[in-house]
Amino acid sequence: MAQADDSASATTGDLMVVALAGEAALALCALDRETGALSILDKQQLPEAEGECRGVPMVASADASRIYVAWRGDAFRLYSFAFDRDACRLTCLGQASLPASMCYVAMSADDRRVLTSSNTGSTIAVSPIDSAGCADDPILTIDAHKAHCVVAAPNGLTYATSLRGDFVQCYAYDVESGGLSPISRLDLPEGSGPRHILFTADGSRAYLLSEFAGTLTCLDVDAHSGALSVRDRVDLLPGVDKAWAAELRLGPREDILYASERSTSQIFAYRLGASGEMDPVGAVPAPDCPTAFDLSAAGRFLVALGEKSGEAWTYRIKSDGMPELADRVDIGAVPSWVLTL
Repeated sequence: MAQADDSASATTGDLMVVALAGEAALALCALDRETGALSILDKQQLPEAEGECRGVPMVASADASRIYVAWRGDAFRLYSFAFDRDACRLTCLGQASLPASMCYVAMSADDRRVLTSSNTGSTIAVSPIDSAGCADDPILTIDAHKAHCVVAAPNGLTYATSLRGDFVQCYAYDVESGGLSPISRLDLPEGSGPRHILFTADGSRAYLLSEFAGTLTCLDVDAHSGALSVRDRVDLLPGVDKAWAAELRLGPREDILYASERSTSQIFAYRLGASGEMDPVGAVPAPDCPTAFDLSAAGRFLVALGEKSGEAWTYRIKSDGMPELADRVDIGAVPSWVLTL
């Protein structure tokens, strides 16, 4: 197995950042566009991060010049980092408070605020971003029962999954105040555990991954109200009562959907039809506990993190959409999030 190092040139690779929860650090990496090899270019600590945590969610601004990271240790903090693409460097701009242990971070529709959500704290917080790109203390917190994933959709509305409430809540977002007002809700099967939702670029459809049921659900998005309705649902693990599903990603042409499952440590691929059907392409082994993965900028490679093993596996995406293992590296302690920049 290869060791990640700084030997790769960023000029020949896509750039990715990996959050290492076990080291309270971010690793800036280059992914070689020919071989799929992953190498660390820069590593930055989260200043004054206290305690231990497993997941460290993060998000990039629309232009990828800023990265926002939620630390879930003894003191809940929101870190702001500047990303210099030319210098291949991350620089911490500052830190702000958070009201709870936040398991997801997203940008608001206007890219001027950071949205964070907490399952254990049943909270969504809105943090403003100053002129230097640094996030400040939250200006708003709202009750959001067992909120896990919060996202700003292309229709300008905000959606949050309730992991243990078994619903997806839709909010209207007020750009001026940063306020969130609930406007509709989609209830889901009891005990299914809706975890991760993502939207197509035109906002007409969404895909939902349910953690405990291990299901993928295709949702229609009402063009006027933004309300969600179920079009199709498939099982990652047919015949299995309990799953531990984690992450979703759409291929660049939105014709392939990828999902990770942690109890079997696999990445699944589904081909998406025009009518919303999700046809299985196959599944491949992944590093131990693949909580997070992402696709490279052009969608030619997939990088999956083994939260328990400390590995990153890279896969070449074949013409049929299936990932094919290309490389394995030791990336660091408890890798829990990866973003393509």
